Amino acid sequence: MYNPLIIRSSQSVHAWSAEILRRTLGLGALFNLLLTLITLSGAPSALAGDILTEKSAGRKYKIESKAASAEAGKPICVSAEIHDSGNQYGKLRARTDCNDIGSWETFALHTNDKGETATLRSEANGLYVSAEFHDSGSHFGMLRARKGDGIGNWEKFEIVPQGGGWFALRYTFSEGGTTTKYYVSAEINSTGSDEGLLRARKTGTPGSWELFKLHRIDSEGVPPAASSTPSRNIRALSWNVCSNNGSCPMYGKTTEEFVDEVVTQAEKARADIIFLQEFCEKLAKPLEQGLEKKFDNGADTWDVRFAPIQHEIDGTGAEDGGNGLYAQKACAKNRGAYGVAIAVPAENTWYRAIELESPRRKDENESRKERRTALCAAIQSWAVMGCTAHFSTGGPGYEDRDRKFQAQQAQFLVNKGVEYGNKGYRSLFGGDLNATPTHTPTGSEVPVLQPLYDNYTECDQPRNRATKGSLKLDYIFAPTSATWSGCTIGTDTSTSDHWPIRGTVTLPAR
Repeated sequence: MYNPLIIRSSQSVHAWSAEILRRTLGLGALFNLLLTLITLSGAPSALAGDILTEKSAGRKYKIESKAASAEAGKPICVSAEIHDSGNQYGKLRARTDCNDIGSWETFALHTNDKGETATLRSEANGLYVSAEFHDSGSHFGMLRARKGDGIGNWEKFEIVPQGGGWFALRYTFSEGGTTTKYYVSAEINSTGSDEGLLRARKTGTPGSWELFKLHRIDSEGVPPAASSTPSRNIRALSWNVCSNNGSCPMYGKTTEEFVDEVVTQAEKARADIIFLQEFCEKLAKPLEQGLEKKFDNGADTWDVRFAPIQHEIDGTGAEDGGNGLYAQKACAKNRGAYGVAIAVPAENTWYRAIELESPRRKDENESRKERRTALCAAIQSWAVMGCTAHFSTGGPGYEDRDRKFQAQQAQFLVNKGVEYGNKGYRSLFGGDLNATPTHTPTGSEVPVLQPLYDNYTECDQPRNRATKGSLKLDYIFAPTSATWSGCTIGTDTSTSDHWPIRGTVTLPAR
């Protein structure tokens, strides 16, 4: 798992720095240090690392500058300078060897307009990158990772293919009745702390200074080997919590109210593992803390992991070898990205987003995908791989009109189960699969979910009670060697448009 470097600032660190400087450089230097610390204290709170976004398994990128690489004779990547102060805080510079990167050089792509534009988010501080058009002189249009209250106009860039895997970042600036399109440049000829500074300032055709390559940062794909374990009962809960749908009561709840709702259902299930869909990223850490408070007096006993649903960035597919750039879909109300989550015991260290092949969008722009996702987390001591999933919406009028992608998504989960089984894990799948047990793809007599039914046993089988209106769309699957008991549909809540499903699975020794 890629673990971003967390930079922490505290009174004890400040005191230590002051004492060292007092002993070595005298009171004058100490006075200058204190002025610097006062300035730093006004920087965004995410200077210490954003605990609300550090649980995500979404795609990460490093950004190579073509001009800086040519100048240095080796690949050079962009850094976010989160130790600079004042209006220099978080500025982006092409200055770091791409083969020696950390969190300062790690970015995620986000979008709140279905991939028409993309927003960069620094993984060092959890903040979005803005173009500073109210700065003057050599800092006009400077890019800074400094926006924490959601994606606004200054954070939206078009990613324009330039061939050979290179892209230009274009920003459309409108003010006073004038609109200008600026490309982002890496200021290779600048010196000192501005060397390689990224600025949205080029109005003509992009040149080498305006060319960037986004390299995906992949984590190790193989989970640790599972432990031997006795027979055990595991209480599981799955719920589509509808946290980003304005028609659901859950959407309007505060973070505290949302956590209370989920914890209440977890308490009814006496849950050991929880699968969640339509979840907002920044709710992960508060939910983790809420579960720990309710069940374990605040002890560090739970981990809540997150993975985003993504949109293909407009125009990047064909120029990127048909494997386009993807940005994480944004939740409303500044709640980070939108996707799925899983709550597992705190022993978990290995978790991965499992991107599901998905159909093209159903609107007038058929060139972009909304890529659905699953998220798997290993619990070694149980020899269990828990996976939560949210399939594409199928049927006439939806993106997967013929339900062919749903069938592929189901088979893909089965294939992942085989892969994890080779490492000694039993897979436990839960989620909103957007299909009933009898829905079939167009031209087929084999139900969409048949691969799962062929290889696993489902909590509410054969009753198959409805979980949304009159339809059964939500499931928990366990290996055929397991047995289920106490499967319940939680019809006692109306905060979501889905009801939770919960039950106890008994797994044999392994």
